[in-house]
Amino acid sequence: MLFGLFGLIVGAAINGLVVGLIVMLAGKIVLKHAPDFSDAFKACFYAALAGAIVQLLLGFVLDPDAIWLGIIISMVVSYAIYVITFQTIIGYTLGQAAAVAAVATVFLFALVFGVAFAIAIATA
Repeated sequence: MLFGLFGLIVGAAINGLVVGLIVMLAGKIVLKHAPDFSDAFKACFYAALAGAIVQLLLGFVLDPDAIWLGIIISMVVSYAIYVITFQTIIGYTLGQAAAVAAVATVFLFALVFGVAFAIAIATA
């Protein structure tokens, strides 16, 4: 239990570091002004913790065969959590937070799928 909690906190911190940089880039592109890294890190750290709790709860509630439903619900809820944390921690308006979160989500998926594709090509 203690190791799981420690792993959750370390994972959220790593998420805050990586996604915080992506949020800074998205903020610079969307709003022409990047948020401070400390604010971006805190917003992403807390959003990752909340997202992990949501995924844990979904694991208890959903049928194991409904994995795609769980992924879709988790993505929508995580997006909403990011929008809320961007509003409360960074100080964005709802529209700004939604736009930055959308662009950051696109960048994050491109990064994840790009790395996965590169690994698949390299190991083929």
